[in-house]
Amino acid sequence: MPCTILLLVQPDERLGKRTYFRFQSIEDLVDRVCAIYEGLLQRKYPGMPVIHYDIAELFDFMDELKDIVCLVQQEGASEYVPRNTQWIKEQIFVKLNTLKKEQAKKDREYSEEDA
Repeated sequence: MPCTILLLVQPDERLGKRTYFRFQSIEDLVDRVCAIYEGLLQRKYPGMPVIHYDIAELFDFMDELKDIVCLVQQEGASEYVPRNTQWIKEQIFVKLNTLKKEQAKKDREYSEEDA
């Protein structure tokens, strides 16, 4: 469903570090939250060509932020609905679980072609 999402992020106590991002889909929101964490990992481990992490580490990162919330406006609505960190985590879980299932299906199809 089309919507407008504002992601509000405050990494620490410094008010000057607050920022926001605007998205047109939940998928874009999830991608950005993952990209924020991946950017942190790349700065933390600059010599590593590939960085792996699991969803628990991503959620721990989100919990360490001072604040990360969303305002969601559904198409045709005039108001924004606030969504907390837990809602963002649920959206991440749904997307990553869907990607995992899609990859498993592709893997099965690939194995069947080899058989």
